[in-house]
Amino acid sequence: MFRQKQGDLIPYLDSKFQETVFAKIFKSQNVDIGNTPHDVLSVFGDVRIGVGLKTWMGSKPSFQKVMQLKRYQNEINIHRDNLHSLAYKISEIKNERMKSDYKRLGLSDDKNIYHYVTRDKGVFTINECAYPLIDINNLKNLSETRSALSWSDGNKDYRYTFGDSQIHQKFASNNYNSLVLNRFDVKIIEDPFAFLLKAYFDIIETSKAIEPDIVEAYLPLYSYESKEVEEKSGLNAWNGAPKSKGSNAPRPLNEVYIPVPIEFHKKHPDFFTENILEFLKIRKSYDGAKNEKPEIRFYLQLPNGKTIPSLLTGDNMKNFQSGSNTEHDENGKRYGQSALGQWLLVDVLGLKEREPVTREWLQKKGTDSIRLWRKKGDYTTINIDFAPIGSFEMFMKDVPIPIDEEEATPFI
Repeated sequence: MFRQKQGDLIPYLDSKFQETVFAKIFKSQNVDIGNTPHDVLSVFGDVRIGVGLKTWMGSKPSFQKVMQLKRYQNEINIHRDNLHSLAYKISEIKNERMKSDYKRLGLSDDKNIYHYVTRDKGVFTINECAYPLIDINNLKNLSETRSALSWSDGNKDYRYTFGDSQIHQKFASNNYNSLVLNRFDVKIIEDPFAFLLKAYFDIIETSKAIEPDIVEAYLPLYSYESKEVEEKSGLNAWNGAPKSKGSNAPRPLNEVYIPVPIEFHKKHPDFFTENILEFLKIRKSYDGAKNEKPEIRFYLQLPNGKTIPSLLTGDNMKNFQSGSNTEHDENGKRYGQSALGQWLLVDVLGLKEREPVTREWLQKKGTDSIRLWRKKGDYTTINIDFAPIGSFEMFMKDVPIPIDEEEATPFI
């Protein structure tokens, strides 16, 4: 419907629209949470494939941005005096971010792809190529200018630009594991706005408003009160006092809970159950058997495909955590409070053993909140994933959580 710019017959394609269409057509899941390496997750039987989606003008070989590393500038700049050390460090950081997403989404390291659309005058070209880790043991062809460092690993060519801390990758149809899948003509409508108006009025009389079938919410990975990750609670619950009085035994590794502020329950009382405020009153007045006390339990669906039993606990249902007294994982081990911590802190965020978490550390990882969503009317299963920095605060203020601003390209 639109051209890239006035006087130019190159068709316009919005990147977010591209992601939405790809996910819909291939029955995939949009998993981009703001500058994460993979945009879409496709599942074929037991095979999980991470897909990076891109589009740009011109089919000739070109370098395109593939990762933003502003948060790592200090780590990178100390290697500026040695080209190989610099390329190695940048490649290492990129690989670690890729591996983190493999853990988040349950991906292997050898099946992921870039699916990209190049746009020329009146033409779309559909391409795919391998999306591997950088072979850090085979860095070569290093060269530097005032503005950028270039290198290769024998499979792909890369460039790092100093001014904006971005990694670019060279895309070319004759590159390693690259394919041209299709090329077809695209006619641009002369007056797209007239077409849109006509289409709208043609369906407005018979169409019903679409009610969302998903309910979503956000929680902080820090204390809403202090705005910090508490030293001995929340994500650092494993650092708290021993469970047995008089014991010196540390709490189980990765034992965590995600704080649920009472302000959340007051503002969104129907997210975890129907009217949690009424539930809290019933629970507070309960004086029966301890093992029959009302609970809020559900299954937590991780983005890697695994499901773990979870619950809300504590005064005012303030702790969101994993755990089950009766269910076991695939290894026969009982699900405990460490199951969520293993995925969240260790597998994805790369926390070292018994290393206290800080909010600054989380933000360097690109997050400080989680996104939760469930089907409307279904309280049995809740999905979870990370959310961009500031998401919970915006959610509580009813401010729309923006897409990545670098990808939010306006019509030109």
